[in-house]
Amino acid sequence: DLNITAGDAVVRLTVVAGGILRIRLAPQGKFSDPTDGEIVELPDLPVQGTFSQDATHFEFVAGGMLVKGSISPLLLSLWRSDGTQVWQELELMAWNETSTWQTLSSAATEKVYGCGMQNGYFDHTGRDVSISEGGGWDDGGRANPVPFFMSSTGYGMLRNTFSPGRYMFRQQRMLLHDDHGLDAFYFIASDMKEVLGLYTSITGGPVLPPIWGLWLGDSDCYNNQRHNFSTSYALEIARNYSVHDMPRGWMLVNDGYGCGYTSREELQRTEDGMAANGLRMGLWTSTGLANASWEIGSAGSRAIKTDVAWVGSGYRFGLQAVKLAANLMQNNSNSRPYTWTVCGWAGTHKYAVVWTGDNTGGWEFIRMQIPTVIGSGLSALAHASGDVDGIFGGSPATYVRDLQWKTFLTASMTMSGWAPVDKQPWTFGEPYTSYNRQALRLKARLTPYLYTLSYEAHVTGVPPVRAMTLEFPNEPWVGVNTSFSFMYQFMSGPFFLVAPVFRNESTRSGIALPAGEWIDYSSGERLEGPKVVDDYPAPLGLLPVFVRAGAIVPMWPLMDFVGQRPVDELTLDIFPSSTAAGGSQFTLREDDGLTRDYASGQVASQTFTVIASLVGRVSLEIAKSVGAYRGKPSSRSYMLQVHAASPATAVRLAGAPSPLPRRSCEALEATAFAQGWATGCGAAGRHGSLVYIKTGHISTDSSASVDIELAVVGLPSHALESSLPADDDARSFASLVV
Repeated sequence: DLNITAGDAVVRLTVVAGGILRIRLAPQGKFSDPTDGEIVELPDLPVQGTFSQDATHFEFVAGGMLVKGSISPLLLSLWRSDGTQVWQELELMAWNETSTWQTLSSAATEKVYGCGMQNGYFDHTGRDVSISEGGGWDDGGRANPVPFFMSSTGYGMLRNTFSPGRYMFRQQRMLLHDDHGLDAFYFIASDMKEVLGLYTSITGGPVLPPIWGLWLGDSDCYNNQRHNFSTSYALEIARNYSVHDMPRGWMLVNDGYGCGYTSREELQRTEDGMAANGLRMGLWTSTGLANASWEIGSAGSRAIKTDVAWVGSGYRFGLQAVKLAANLMQNNSNSRPYTWTVCGWAGTHKYAVVWTGDNTGGWEFIRMQIPTVIGSGLSALAHASGDVDGIFGGSPATYVRDLQWKTFLTASMTMSGWAPVDKQPWTFGEPYTSYNRQALRLKARLTPYLYTLSYEAHVTGVPPVRAMTLEFPNEPWVGVNTSFSFMYQFMSGPFFLVAPVFRNESTRSGIALPAGEWIDYSSGERLEGPKVVDDYPAPLGLLPVFVRAGAIVPMWPLMDFVGQRPVDELTLDIFPSSTAAGGSQFTLREDDGLTRDYASGQVASQTFTVIASLVGRVSLEIAKSVGAYRGKPSSRSYMLQVHAASPATAVRLAGAPSPLPRRSCEALEATAFAQGWATGCGAAGRHGSLVYIKTGHISTDSSASVDIELAVVGLPSHALESSLPADDDARSFASLVV
């Protein structure tokens, strides 16, 4: 520690770890932890530093950082080890009877993000932001504020406090909280992803949901007149998910507001029926968790929703509530915690999914949610969402549009009982039921991709939903209206660019593609960025999504609930580049998806590498799966779905004596786990050429390599397609086409 005294006041500087500086101010000279260790967990020993001073200035060097200070008056500045300044104090640290604040410099081109879930916003540059509970649930509300912000220049700050505050992100940056003293952590890194890593290194990694938590949740109360005062009426809804062939994950069967479950026996019968329909049961509380031990241990409840009537005071109590929920799940089952909450704070990300509050469905709700979810991830609230089409209001079209973009989120839930109609995905009939089924099926198939993003968030702090500036920090964005495009599009992981439709329109404009090659997920058309896409055709059943060239997306077989069928075939949806030679990778993370065994290292990693050349060849390398977990398959088949720019002419599996046989689409689909390949299956109207390849069973302890020879661009296609079987058309294989 470096202590600097000024009368009774003391400023203390501590380099907690490489890239993490703690600055504390004690007006009366006595230090204490204002959060009693509930937010921050520090390393045992700080980093050692060196100190020097002369008559007017001092320097403190440690952890790759340099703090400079003038002695009278005391003004600090923070520098990187390469000599670039991060910030400087423009005014003295100051306090009065109620508040303490710092005033820092800002750079002309600097952008500011974070501050938790600030409904309707994610870029706070030039704004005054309230770090406090309240403001309602709509645009401008603060459903889950967090006393943390992050700069595009590669630094961030956490105020270690449970007191409300206000940040003014103007030319002079004033950072104020209602504390008599200051405890601030500054994180210095090369980019914002690393800042999130440093932040979560002392506040904890975002919660890793159970794998069924990535699927759609459903909630309503059944112990009421509308449902014959019977909790088990929920089983009618559960069966309807099966009747309508809708993928689903979990259900809350009460609402907590005077509508509990009918009896303990009825709750146990309900859970038994839920399990038979592929659903996990959960409960919603507005009063506390007094009965949670029995509900979890004896009735099998596996999800908890903590609502505003209980956690609405937020701050310390809100954090303690979700920590209690997590501990109760851990102490009464072998399941990992799964909690939804509002009124969160710094540290909530360790325990819960956050949602936007009690909203009214409609176009404005969709618009408001997009930047809200993006911004939440920039404070490590990695799993954020809003109720599908709100709990009030709504319409058939807005339900479809809202569910569409939430396909690419790791959290989604419907809530019935508060609007004129229920909120299940079949409520509005056709064609809306089919559109909603399509979205849910895609979400189900994307489970291994979304789970991997969740695992990476847990380890690194980098969220599954990523702001364009987080994923492309060096993109110049020339000609882009960033105030629009960045608000209303995002990356789902490294590969999917998602542009939700949030107006009652059938086109979408202002979609900003970064530099490089992009593939239209719907049509297969290839576009070269940087480019702004306007007037993109987006009828109600189509969500604008673009895939980054080089993408390798693991997908499960189609199923209606987790565990319905074994995952003994893994689809790899591959989008090789057609304009640049080189390789790309994706590392799949797998565990049992249910228990906490992952925390003790029972996790497997498997890396897939695609290498594209400009001379008509694409290669895929399948590495062996490293690591073990309960239920890991000893072998599996791979279905490669390759979106090539030109038709395939031959496919070879390394070590095989001859090329894989070319089959008709119907034959390849009908033959379980056989080897072979086909092209053109279900691809009518698509650009490029879709190639489907079945590898047959391969041990997960072994690696494999597949080479695909492509036609040289410019040769007549009839010369390559003449040997195709007569039945090789678009009549089948729909289950394998995204």
